[in-house]
Amino acid sequence: MSLVSAHDPQLARLADAIAQRVGQQRFHVWFNNSTRLDLRQDGLEIAVPNDFISEWIGKNFTRPIQEAAHEVLGGPLLVRFNVVPELFEVGIKKGEAAALPLPCRSTASARSTGSTGSTSSPRASSPQARSPQTGTLQAEQAPSVGSTSSPQASSAQAGSGPVARAGVGGIRPMPQVPAHEPSRTDDPAAADVLTEATRQVRFSPPAPVVPARRSTPRDPGNASPFIGRPRLRHDVESFIVGPSNQLAYNTALYVAEFPGAQYNPLFIHGACGLGKTHLLQGLCRKFIETHATKRWMYLTGEEFTNEFLSALRANRVDGFRRKMRELDLLVIDDVHFLGGKRATQEEFLHTFNAIEAMGRQVVMASDNHPKLIEEFGESLINRFVSGMVVRIDPPNFGTRCDILRALSVRMGLPLSDEVIGWVARRVTQNVRELEGAMTRVAAHVTLTGRPADVATAQASLGDLDRQLVAPVRPENIMQSVCNYFGLENKDLMSGRRQRTISLARSVAMYLVRKTAKLSFPEIGTRMGKRNHSTVISACRRIERAVQHNEKLAWSSSVGEREEEAAELLQRLEEHSRAMN
Repeated sequence: MSLVSAHDPQLARLADAIAQRVGQQRFHVWFNNSTRLDLRQDGLEIAVPNDFISEWIGKNFTRPIQEAAHEVLGGPLLVRFNVVPELFEVGIKKGEAAALPLPCRSTASARSTGSTGSTSSPRASSPQARSPQTGTLQAEQAPSVGSTSSPQASSAQAGSGPVARAGVGGIRPMPQVPAHEPSRTDDPAAADVLTEATRQVRFSPPAPVVPARRSTPRDPGNASPFIGRPRLRHDVESFIVGPSNQLAYNTALYVAEFPGAQYNPLFIHGACGLGKTHLLQGLCRKFIETHATKRWMYLTGEEFTNEFLSALRANRVDGFRRKMRELDLLVIDDVHFLGGKRATQEEFLHTFNAIEAMGRQVVMASDNHPKLIEEFGESLINRFVSGMVVRIDPPNFGTRCDILRALSVRMGLPLSDEVIGWVARRVTQNVRELEGAMTRVAAHVTLTGRPADVATAQASLGDLDRQLVAPVRPENIMQSVCNYFGLENKDLMSGRRQRTISLARSVAMYLVRKTAKLSFPEIGTRMGKRNHSTVISACRRIERAVQHNEKLAWSSSVGEREEEAAELLQRLEEHSRAMN
């Protein structure tokens, strides 16, 4: 049988990677001509002729298979064994059953008896068995090439020795040998394989693997399905684009189509729940569609750290570096996880330099701008900002409505524009909160049987309305304003008239007046002992900007920013209420 079920370049690369890790001789013994690999959408299926081979491969070669999957496919691979004797009948011809190893010989003997007997019958266990194809008698045991008439060789042929000699089919499975019993074989190559296999049995812990299930080609659905999370859950088609993420979206599409050409590295940053992971996984999917034969890998910062530490403990750093630095696309999500981990940062720096030097692409995402990530080395920060650094902002009202419409379609819950607008005006921080609000509305409609109208939305999200009328502490408002504009509280209290400080001070005064219900003189006293006329002027300025839907612009530590006045005030108010 062929090792690969169909012409698949990716599967051929996976087989080569496995062979490099287990060694050509052991790969030939255990994989070549004794298994059939089939790379499906959700994992790797290995067809084997008997349970013995599936157990041996699962116990001794799971780690090399997973390492090869990381190198070729960019992530872990779910492995399943199928015991399918019928697929290997073509390799068992007249006179070959005797040359097979004992686990395969018993299966071949059972098939040679046809429907007239079983493996436990005297005829099946006798030295001769009748061939159903020709009606003649065949010798079940025939001397293999290079065999001797010594007691040891006879014992191996009879199945009582520790080694079964490989047959024409190329299968050489080795039974488990006690640690104290020496190997007995006339084949030096088989002895080397047995020694290595015995060493693995004695010192390697059992590897977790999906148990083998018997199935036949006539009943392919008999096999149990793979169980595990998909590696890439999102795509760019389901990513809702708006003014807050348009630049990041366009850049990601360009990088997926032309990796390493211009925007290298690409660094995407923004607050939690704004779609960074969605965009990165969509980029990977688009890259796979455009460059099917190129190598890629998607990892979180934690996964990269764990892989590196595991390689250090197992003394496999060279393999880890080879796997990482030969990629055409490396995507690291939550790269801020590397903060404070000096050894991992140094390894990532060298990996980054190696990939970039070959003109290949690196993409990263973080909650903060590279310069604002704590405990990051200066060398890494300089390389991050040398490429394209793009920010994703919270979605505006129109984008939130589009997201809610897409969520309603996905949940099968059609909502009117009135309901969508009601929810979008009350949930402003991120996409995850929008998903949570839609889940609550859908559950209320499904479990109570009420129509999907505004009244039902109010009943399911009533806490949002209660938050809008509750008073807010002035200290919370000032803290939220300082965090958003990147200032300190003393800046609001000072007399400085720099553009960002002046805007932040006016916004804080307006929100305190609106939510805390303080008088103008009280607000002036809290904001650095200012005159009440200054507070009145600031409140009127912001109120006018809201009425005319003006855009407010300011400078931040990561560049110039601007946002619609109504959106900015609504977001700051919601964040301040969440601090109560």
